[in-house]
Amino acid sequence: MTKPASTKDGGLVLITCRKASVLLSKQQDLPLGRAEALKLRFHLAVCKQCRNVARQFAGIRLAMRKLRDGD
Repeated sequence: MTKPASTKDGGLVLITCRKASVLLSKQQDLPLGRAEALKLRFHLAVCKQCRNVARQFAGIRLAMRKLRDGD
């Protein structure tokens, strides 16, 4: 959805949906760094499709916790 902007000063840039999906997957295993988390948050604010993917990941995570905990 979003085309990444490039900056030479290390400023905030938008990420692609592909990068957002990588970060969504990555955060299932370990916490994201501050910059990655912020970029993902901004992307999710403007991309409905990626918000849906994030909800799906959250649903899977909840189901796995319930399975693990025997609920």
